[in-house]
Amino acid sequence: MKNNTEMTFLEHILELRSKLLKIFFSIIFFSIIGYLNSNTIISFLLYPISDPQINLQVLKITSVFSTKLIVSIFFGLVISFPILIYHLLSFIMPAFNNKLTVLKIIMFICISLILFIVGLSFGYYILIPFSVSFFKSISIPLLESISLNYTLENYLMYLIWILIISSLVYQLPILILFMVKMGIVDIKWLKSNRRYIIVIFFILSALFTPPDPLSQLMVALPLIILYEISIIIAKILD
Repeated sequence: MKNNTEMTFLEHILELRSKLLKIFFSIIFFSIIGYLNSNTIISFLLYPISDPQINLQVLKITSVFSTKLIVSIFFGLVISFPILIYHLLSFIMPAFNNKLTVLKIIMFICISLILFIVGLSFGYYILIPFSVSFFKSISIPLLESISLNYTLENYLMYLIWILIISSLVYQLPILILFMVKMGIVDIKWLKSNRRYIIVIFFILSALFTPPDPLSQLMVALPLIILYEISIIIAKILD
């Protein structure tokens, strides 16, 4: 790869296009694999919330196909995440003119991938079962007069949304480290604005999680902890 200082603007654009195409074809390829195994993936997604009181329904003739399509694209995005991070970092890191660029790219990919898996696990094993139980508890007084019938498509869309949010939340340290590295913020700014950042975390958790205080706290607390860890790591690297 050429050094960024030796590349023209057009070369930057062509390199970016090449990387975006590689990411796109990677998502398409793994999405096709996901579609071929969509029944297994759907069963896996529904496993944490299997409940005899909840009935999943298909109301449209095209619902099964659209559901499998959504699930396969989600699978393609998840499996392509390391490839996405690699191409993104390999495009950005040379701008720092660091002799250890390749080593740092590998390090960032490993950290980002670990955080991504932790975020998915948190959403799958903790956030999804808890949020589903919360919404079910609201309906318990009505269970004698109504039955819990959800459409498979909307139900899976909700689960996928929770998984996306929880996995992205755990990328916060990577984002902060990049912002520090690029000079957008520094450690002093991160410390002095801590209280405002925490308020923003609670606002975001309220927007992207079920409307109950405990769910919002379960998202906000990891964000706060990751924020503090990011400050420590940035200080060490600095």
